[in-house]
Amino acid sequence: MIFGVRWLGTAFFQWTRGSRRPRLLPGNDATVPRKLGLVTGADGMMRLFPGLVRIPDVAFAAWNRIPGQRVPAAPIPDLVPSLAVEVLSESNTEREMERKVGEYFASGVDLVWLIDPDDRTARVDRSPTDFDVLSGTGTLDGGPVLPGFSLPLADLFAELDQRG
Repeated sequence: MIFGVRWLGTAFFQWTRGSRRPRLLPGNDATVPRKLGLVTGADGMMRLFPGLVRIPDVAFAAWNRIPGQRVPAAPIPDLVPSLAVEVLSESNTEREMERKVGEYFASGVDLVWLIDPDDRTARVDRSPTDFDVLSGTGTLDGGPVLPGFSLPLADLFAELDQRG
């Protein structure tokens, strides 16, 4: 059952009952008419560099990062996204997330968002050392990575807040 659908830059995702992770809704990708790139959901495995596969909860890869500007056919493509989004869960440790953020930037990711559904915050990392933490009144902004994207955290967490 779908409880919430939100526009994430160029795609829609949903929160489902019992899940703390968003799931990409197929067929709702708005990147095609804007020709910005591809969006993957929590099933989107990608090899950032040899020996390191990551599965961000949501990721955006600009077309200029995609070989031949074609949807990769490999089940685990060699692909470094422009934006990686991780939704925190109780099992994630601070050390683990710092390691992941470092790995994302070491591989060439431009922007990392760490979404905390419990605290209703988002950490916006622009580099391994430059980040801000946004509260419920803050707004996620895609900047040059995802031009035109803006999402108030209040809107992002609205469905979770309705359920408590």
